[in-house]
Amino acid sequence: MSVVDKIYCTKNLENIYDNKNWEEILNDFQMKINFNLQKVPVNDRDDLEQEIKLKIIEKVNNLMEKNNTPGFWEFITEKDRDSSPIN
Repeated sequence: MSVVDKIYCTKNLENIYDNKNWEEILNDFQMKINFNLQKVPVNDRDDLEQEIKLKIIEKVNNLMEKNNTPGFWEFITEKDRDSSPIN
């Protein structure tokens, strides 16, 4: 089971990422990132890779701060808040 798979089945990310820096965490996702980048035009890959890595850092950091994954309603509420237009 890869680290990416373990994230979906664990409540405590700190156990997975003890003593790892961000570079090592991103390396855990690199194979999955590279696989999906093959589906994008060559001239857009660098930008997309950077955006994906920023999102990974943001989400892993958020989950580690909360020390657990969000529940269904927390996820829906956060998603609605993130997607609502700025007034």
